[in-house]
Amino acid sequence: MHARSLAAVYRLGILAFALAIAGCPPNPNIPRPPGTDGGARWAFGIAQPVIHGIAANAELRQILGAVVNLDGRIPSNGGSWSLVAWSPTHSTIQVTVSASGTTSTSQRTDPAPGPGIQVPLPASWADSIAVFAATSGKRDPGATVANLVVLNVASYGQAPGQATWGINFNAGQNQLVAAGGSYIGPE
Repeated sequence: MHARSLAAVYRLGILAFALAIAGCPPNPNIPRPPGTDGGARWAFGIAQPVIHGIAANAELRQILGAVVNLDGRIPSNGGSWSLVAWSPTHSTIQVTVSASGTTSTSQRTDPAPGPGIQVPLPASWADSIAVFAATSGKRDPGATVANLVVLNVASYGQAPGQATWGINFNAGQNQLVAAGGSYIGPE
């Protein structure tokens, strides 16, 4: 396993630990009304000005979702999306968008080329709504929520060196979807 993959797995371990402490999913899980609010692109629209306010030269590298409903959106009362960008002048910037649309920001130092498997993350990445739709009929029928969703965090054997969505549902195998939205398979 590459050093970058090990670092990504370490970060995922920290995120999983934080999720366990925070408790997930919210109870009751209140779905959002129809639309795109709560999807990864919605969160990106909120986070992008924050990221560029810190570093105009920052590139989006990774997306992390916690407690994502089967429609690809976080519930209206919980969950979050974290968007991770990297800048040669400001290193790694992570903006987390809560269910209400509020943000929190953190920075850390990562050496060049920064986080991510495929850098920068292709601008054509599919919204989480389309990604979850690609898993419909393929994920375990007992799945009710994804506890963890990641894009461009690890290199998978089914898509080595490519930006890939990895989805950890609460039942069955993890599912992989290409950054562009096409289904890859279980992991």
